[in-house]
Amino acid sequence: MTTHFSNAMWRGSRGWLTTLLLAVFLMLSVAVQAAEVSVKASLSRTVTVIGEPVQFQIKVTGKPATDIPDVIVDGLEIRYVGASKQQSIQFGSGPMRNESSTTYAYDVTADKNGTYTFPAVTVEVDGKPYLTQPVKLTVQASSADDAVRPKAQGLVEIVVPKTTVYVGETIPVELHLYVDARVHWQPVAMPEISGEGFTKQKMPEPRRPETVTKNGLECDHMVFKTAITPGKAGKLSLGPGEVIYNAQVPRARKSGPRSPFDIFGDDFFGEPMFAQTQQVKVKSQPVELTVKPLPATGKPRDFSGAVGKFSFSADGSPAVVKVGDPVTMKLRISGRGNFDRVEAPALQNPAGWRSYPPSSEFKKDDSDELGLSGTKTFAMAVIPEEKKTQMPAFTFSYFDPETEKYVSLASDPAPLQVDGAKPAAATPRPTPVTATATPEPTPAKAAPAATDILGPLYEPGPRKSFTPLYARREFLLAQSVPAAALCLLLAYRLRRRPDAAAARTAALRREKAALLAKLRTAQMPHPEFLEGAARVVQITTALATGTDAAGVDATAARALADADTAEIIEEVFNARAELLFAGGGRDERRGSTDDRARVLAALEKFGRNHAQS
Repeated sequence: MTTHFSNAMWRGSRGWLTTLLLAVFLMLSVAVQAAEVSVKASLSRTVTVIGEPVQFQIKVTGKPATDIPDVIVDGLEIRYVGASKQQSIQFGSGPMRNESSTTYAYDVTADKNGTYTFPAVTVEVDGKPYLTQPVKLTVQASSADDAVRPKAQGLVEIVVPKTTVYVGETIPVELHLYVDARVHWQPVAMPEISGEGFTKQKMPEPRRPETVTKNGLECDHMVFKTAITPGKAGKLSLGPGEVIYNAQVPRARKSGPRSPFDIFGDDFFGEPMFAQTQQVKVKSQPVELTVKPLPATGKPRDFSGAVGKFSFSADGSPAVVKVGDPVTMKLRISGRGNFDRVEAPALQNPAGWRSYPPSSEFKKDDSDELGLSGTKTFAMAVIPEEKKTQMPAFTFSYFDPETEKYVSLASDPAPLQVDGAKPAAATPRPTPVTATATPEPTPAKAAPAATDILGPLYEPGPRKSFTPLYARREFLLAQSVPAAALCLLLAYRLRRRPDAAAARTAALRREKAALLAKLRTAQMPHPEFLEGAARVVQITTALATGTDAAGVDATAARALADADTAEIIEEVFNARAELLFAGGGRDERRGSTDDRARVLAALEKFGRNHAQS
């Protein structure tokens, strides 16, 4: 019962599925547009030898021909062998196209060498004539004993855009490989180009080979690309270039007409399964390059070795900062040349600026496989040490091999607002002066009693006062009792609360002692060592001057140190700032043991000179 019901459901669903597929097919049949009619003539090979047949083909796209086209060429034996059909649906941005084609094939054999031209053939489709293009065939002579077979040995050529270059100039190099199109082959490894005196880039994966005609023979053409940069002047030999590939060579085809009793024919045994596989090494001829030295005349001071053609731009952010705050400059160099030797542009006027080593990023153009053209961007942190109204200006110089001259480019600085002034050197805390006893003030003499005539009128007997209660002396005396009690309570509470300044000083001293103990640890990473050493200097200076430790810089600390200690303090703060602002990020390398010992000795000496800290 269950099985029967399931089968019934399957038959029902299959019927619905068939109906749905038919509906989709009908919709596609309506939506798909038929391709336009076109005709094209071609040869399986454009070069052959006497007695070896080639195939002439006429491909009709859109609709089949009304009749089989006639092909006649004087001096050639042409025999129609059949037609094949292909059907496909082309998808694209527009409507779908139903593309059908019919290919009419003819075997062609020549008895004499020479060049033969297949004229334009008229093909009739739906009563309308269409013409093919003319095609040429070259026939070469061959001896009766020579077996005609494809050649496994290919041809390799080194192609360079020019043979005269400059030291440091990067030029593209191409290795062209040509292999008989009848040979099934595959590269074993990437090619090698020998030679000394230059560096070369790693070869990217080549594109698929294309069919071209080389020396009258149809060949598979593959191009391997690289780039070289000469490092010395003189005559340099580039090459030879060597390519290794495996080749499957079809069995030899005998010259002369085919026997009517040969039921298989030579084509059957020419298939790859009956071919011989061999490894082939092909070498090219070397190419001689003339390398000229860069001229010494007119070389800019900031030239770093860039050779090519470039443009330069710079911009920075933020546009409003304070003295001592970093400005990030983006320095962009675009063009074509040896980007591996392009270094960061130089600061045109370093006065009032502190700069740090930049980071760099290179982005090649999408159309350039070798990375000879693109944009290299440097990110550099610069710190204004005084008020400025413009971003820092940079210069970049390169050598143009086309004009054979040096070119210097300068950035156009944008406006910049720098607030504040350069921090002044901290001054030591003044020595407290011992307080001296202040003499008590001499009490004022009492005013003499009134002796005029009105005095006696207010003296005799008690009289009623009109003074308000809150202003009377006895009321004020009564209120002084609870006020005195409240003051005593507050004084008691304040005596129990620790002094805030003393607590802050004690905390700084504990932090300093812990840092010094940690700095003596040999396993401490170098960035943390510099950070800790700078913090010890800040704490020592803050305790000696009464300033905030976080606001202490090298200038403030140097004012309290002797010449030797001040120099080491400057080194510590500069190295710490370089790790913070340099584009490469924090340097994970460790400083030498001697350098650390020298810094620790300076920190201890600095602390002894300010024992109160």
